[in-house]
Amino acid sequence: MEQRVLLMVNPMAGRQKIRNELLYVVDTLTKAGYETIIYTTQGKDATRDLLAEKDSQFDRVICCGGDGTFNEILSATMHWDKRPILGYIPAGTTNDFAAGLKLPSDIREAAVNIVRGTPHTVDAGLFNTSYFSYVASFGAFTETSYSTPQNFKNALGHLAYILEGIKEIPAFTSYTVCVEADGQIYKDSYIFGAVSNARSVGGILKISDSLVDLNDGVFEVMMIKMPKTLMDLSAIVTSLTSLNPLKYDPSMFLFLQTKELKITFEQEMVWSLDGERVSGGKEARIACIKDAFKILTV
Repeated sequence: MEQRVLLMVNPMAGRQKIRNELLYVVDTLTKAGYETIIYTTQGKDATRDLLAEKDSQFDRVICCGGDGTFNEILSATMHWDKRPILGYIPAGTTNDFAAGLKLPSDIREAAVNIVRGTPHTVDAGLFNTSYFSYVASFGAFTETSYSTPQNFKNALGHLAYILEGIKEIPAFTSYTVCVEADGQIYKDSYIFGAVSNARSVGGILKISDSLVDLNDGVFEVMMIKMPKTLMDLSAIVTSLTSLNPLKYDPSMFLFLQTKELKITFEQEMVWSLDGERVSGGKEARIACIKDAFKILTV
């Protein structure tokens, strides 16, 4: 029986590079015997509404875009009665989730992976009532992912995020944070926090493959304290380059692994889910959903 494939394309992702390769992608899927329907994304709400209408009508849903586009697709298909196998053709500026899965960065190679790849089960995150594929973060550098202008990202690629991040350094703000996980309470002032299921987050956090399993039912939780001296800042930079959070300087970091946690703040907090801005209020309940979805990998 011919499989039905929904190809969701973000035409603005990355330097609009998908426009030059879309015909090759469609041709590859057609030659593999797939009945392929193409839609271009028209914004988060439109994507959600479209996929709600298509509930369980497709065997596979393929993302042609970046991590934000993939988040839209995952969030919508998590509500399907019969969840499809997902595919990811990374065409965004930064594709951390795709990199963590070791998916091809070349669009043509990624298209071939869709027809030859093997479905693997991966965990997802639930942030209050919203889903995310690989990271929920707040604080320093979080603004970078959604404040960087689209034309700036298209022109400079990943360098745009770095330049935007540098602009934030003079404006570091510390937040009084209470983390509750596994019966323990951690309260301190932090400038950055991330709850992730990834080996790389925006180029800022990189964790050794040996410490991250994308289907182990737990998150890696990282909190960075406010540097008060140049020595503190040096300790942060040195720790982050080690790729091993277990060896991070405990005077500047909190690192733990857990399947669920509650994070509370003294003020309303803005978060980033897979690079997309959301309001988290003063309290965030975050849980790891084991075996949440299947995605085609090499």
